[in-house]
Amino acid sequence: MSWALWTTFAMVSAVNIVTPGPANLNTLRRALQLGARRVVPTILGNALGLALGGTLCAAGITAFAMASPLWWQAFRWIGIAYLVWLGVKLLVKREKILSAEADGPAVRAHALFAEAFLLAASNPKALLFYIALFPQVLDPAQPLAPQAALLIASYCALSILSLGTYSALAQLLRRSVMTQARYDRFRQVSGVVLIGFALKLMLGA
Repeated sequence: MSWALWTTFAMVSAVNIVTPGPANLNTLRRALQLGARRVVPTILGNALGLALGGTLCAAGITAFAMASPLWWQAFRWIGIAYLVWLGVKLLVKREKILSAEADGPAVRAHALFAEAFLLAASNPKALLFYIALFPQVLDPAQPLAPQAALLIASYCALSILSLGTYSALAQLLRRSVMTQARYDRFRQVSGVVLIGFALKLMLGA
């Protein structure tokens, strides 16, 4: 794989990653609630979920699943159901903003990690992105595993950078304008948006 192809992959990936989506919205919400420092598990969980998806694509497992309508539809509906579940939870469950002086976390680190991991790993759009780009940049004349590992690591690193930026921006909002009432409204809007993402997947858009 040439430097030019890797650069193209990185640029296209960066555009895809920074575009508002479920992972960005989830990280932004958690950073507003807990603060940027406490959402590191969220960022790492998302990266690991993306790494798993990329590994499955590189191994050909995703292509095998797509060749079977039953398996692919089952995966799509799992992702849709998880988005709907998260959205409904945000609409009905009250979450308190954790003050900067608070000692203990309002949400355990493993729960934040699992939430983000499942959100990334169950997103069929992310898998389709890998499937669309991998054949364009992988050089079949060279060993595929090291190339795929580089692409997956690059995508995950860009995701960590993007979500870190989102959480830093959320931290600024927390300090300046965020109140419990405003966070409650943002949480409810986030729930509606996540359900909207689920409907978009449901309609195949």
